[in-house]
Amino acid sequence: MRRHLSALAALALAGSLAGASLAVPAAAASAPAASHALTAPQSPLKFKVQYPKAVKKGGTITYTIKSTNVGEWPTDLAALLAKLPKGASKIRVVGKPSTAFCEASGRDLFCLFDTIKPNRSATVKVRVWLKKSTKGNAYAEFGTVSIDVPSGVDVTNEEELDKLDLQDDVKYAKVKTRILR
Repeated sequence: MRRHLSALAALALAGSLAGASLAVPAAAASAPAASHALTAPQSPLKFKVQYPKAVKKGGTITYTIKSTNVGEWPTDLAALLAKLPKGASKIRVVGKPSTAFCEASGRDLFCLFDTIKPNRSATVKVRVWLKKSTKGNAYAEFGTVSIDVPSGVDVTNEEELDKLDLQDDVKYAKVKTRILR
């Protein structure tokens, strides 16, 4: 039987994933392919980010992130993580599924989705207001993760979530928006 996550579980998972570096650790990059294949999720996510290629100085950037379950099974847990651009004065989630939990802290964004069924998607829209002093390029990184929770794991217990070791499972993409004068 599938359970809905409480806000406590969402915060616990956010805490365990927030410590993950956006870069892939060297140990994960050199891990044998066979061991990774054994731990691949049964419901992998594919995601696409839509964003403007250029904005005016002091303007806003709206990112639309669509995560699609390309596996055969519904997700147990699915999350979106993001590191939004430097020079952001305000960040707001302006669109998300009603069952999703999203939290922005500083430049970091975390969204936890309810179950995503096979061949279904969850879309999140994030608006970033830039400071007038921001110039050059605005870089953002987005990543998704689908976690198969073993039976018997209590997702409301932070210690048990930490044992899942999720940092290596997040796949990131970096996007660039040019800031015009």
